[in-house]
Amino acid sequence: MKVVLFNPRAQRAHRRLPLSLLMLARGLPVGTDWTLVDANVEPGAITRLRALCARGEVLLLVSVMPGPQLREATPLCRELKAANPRCFIVWGGYFPSLHPEAAARDRGVDLVAIGPGEATVAAVLAALEADGDPLVDGTAGWREGRLVRGVGRPLVPSARWGPVDYGRVDMERYAARTFLGQRTFNHHTSVGCPYECNFCAVVNVYAGRWLPDPAADVVATVRTLARTFRADAVEFHDNNFFAWEARCREVADGIADERVAWWGEGRIDTMLGFAGTTWEAMARSGLKMVFYGAESGDDEALARMDKGGLRTTDTLSLNRLARRHGVVPEFSFVLGNAGDPERDVRKSMELIRALKADNPDCEIILYLYTPVPLPGQWEEAQRLGMRFPDDLDGWLAPPWADFDHRRTESTPWMTAKLRREIFAFETVLNARFPTLTDRNLAPWQRRLLATFAGARWATRVNRAPLELKLLQRIWRYRRPEEMGF
Repeated sequence: MKVVLFNPRAQRAHRRLPLSLLMLARGLPVGTDWTLVDANVEPGAITRLRALCARGEVLLLVSVMPGPQLREATPLCRELKAANPRCFIVWGGYFPSLHPEAAARDRGVDLVAIGPGEATVAAVLAALEADGDPLVDGTAGWREGRLVRGVGRPLVPSARWGPVDYGRVDMERYAARTFLGQRTFNHHTSVGCPYECNFCAVVNVYAGRWLPDPAADVVATVRTLARTFRADAVEFHDNNFFAWEARCREVADGIADERVAWWGEGRIDTMLGFAGTTWEAMARSGLKMVFYGAESGDDEALARMDKGGLRTTDTLSLNRLARRHGVVPEFSFVLGNAGDPERDVRKSMELIRALKADNPDCEIILYLYTPVPLPGQWEEAQRLGMRFPDDLDGWLAPPWADFDHRRTESTPWMTAKLRREIFAFETVLNARFPTLTDRNLAPWQRRLLATFAGARWATRVNRAPLELKLLQRIWRYRRPEEMGF
């Protein structure tokens, strides 16, 4: 049976290695005939996919995130299935793992894989080739009008499946020019996250488990990317790269001679506890920026989010600590908590102003709060009228089509007035402190934006910043939450 792995188009300028699929392929039996099609970098990807799936028995594995990938994958899979009923289509990734019923009941989807899929896809392939039932452990399917789930698979370390086979793709297509470097690649070094924040989709899949690759494996991968593919920067896309200090130190020491800049995601209270020597080693090794979930400027909101005792004073302390070591902290906020959205927004804006006063180079990313189906805030969200669509057509319709950007109007407790205030504040913030990740802005453009926004920032007058929006639109200002690096 022919196996095709498809990465739908994610967003403009998305030149990241399709790690979900490259890692998935490690589970396929040796000798399996598999092909990867990536709509993000291949101009004729959809045409090639149609040709590959047009005839014979085909196992099509599709990685789907909400948003652009969902919008592309849904009609395309329906078309491919109608054209060739012998094309067996399996969806995996965050969207079907979180919303298996909506995905599995669609006519363009035969099965969904829930959670990591290396062992799952091998079992599905074996069942299909033996004319058996493909609804194996780790999958769910729509049977007789209801969702039927197989037994969940235990999590295993990613390292069990061996290194990623970068030779199966054209690496030149993925050498991205970012603020980190001229040839930036991405990698993933762990499974899951050790924390259980109740607004985070990761918890649904991993339930607080974190299985890291050995530091030696991470070092070996960075060396391969640097020496074989001339990488000068690496983004570690782990849900939490910095969960274990000793591992971070070992990685930093191991890659210090490679002259590779790097970025990763961490947790504020964890990294506040790192020794100064660890921070120094990471900075020496090329660490340029760390993404943190600050989430809110309201301690009560943080408690509702199950942030494990994190307080706003910790965020302020981490901001100063990172500055001392020359590492840029990138703080993410999810504004409009269901408990008291107005208080959350007001206090978060004040915290952001304090962070910028202490460290003007810190990065700020703003989202609107969107709950996930986890105990805690989800019950409150449901009480206030929050409902997810039941099928893919519902997910493709407004306001859910843009749900992935966390700027949706689908949360009933957020008023239009409060949303406008958030977006106006964001416009002024981004003009007064243009993100360093936008490599297309010239220094004079940055100075002009900051000058135009200066009075508004100082006087806290954010209403209707039309002049700033116009400049940002003309210069195609790149917000990192939408465009990445």
